Amino acid sequence: MRTLTILLLGLTFLSCNSTDSKSEHSSNESKQSSEPNYKVAIQFINDYIGFSNDRQSEVGLIEWINQRHDVTVDFKNELNRILEQAIKNDPELGLGFDPILDAQDNPNRFELEKTESEYLIVKGENWPEFRLTLKMKLVDSKWLVDGVGIINVPENKRIKR
Repeated sequence: MRTLTILLLGLTFLSCNSTDSKSEHSSNESKQSSEPNYKVAIQFINDYIGFSNDRQSEVGLIEWINQRHDVTVDFKNELNRILEQAIKNDPELGLGFDPILDAQDNPNRFELEKTESEYLIVKGENWPEFRLTLKMKLVDSKWLVDGVGIINVPENKRIKR
């Protein structure tokens, strides 16, 4: 009986330690996920530059964005809404500038300049005066791009042109 009691106490102790370890691991995961993964945003904007510079591409902007898994559904919907409204307002010209870059011209590559909570500012590697704000959002434990240029970025967070 004494052996059984010691065995039960040992198992109880081990299961408590196991639970503490799991809760500590969960706590570490939540700390990690609370800091945006800015690399996702930088990869996205540099991929976008590659896409927009590829004159041979048969893929349109909306199709390209819809294939991305690093942007939110809200981002996709807002981009689509902006482009549809621009075509409705001016069928020939449309928007007249790139809504993602909030400009007509752009650098060939971006790098991180600074971060502020879920926002980050990138600058052109060879054109540091060209800066752009991106917005991140945590969705299902993954950081995704939720805004860039005029898409889902409030006026007061956008870079003045």
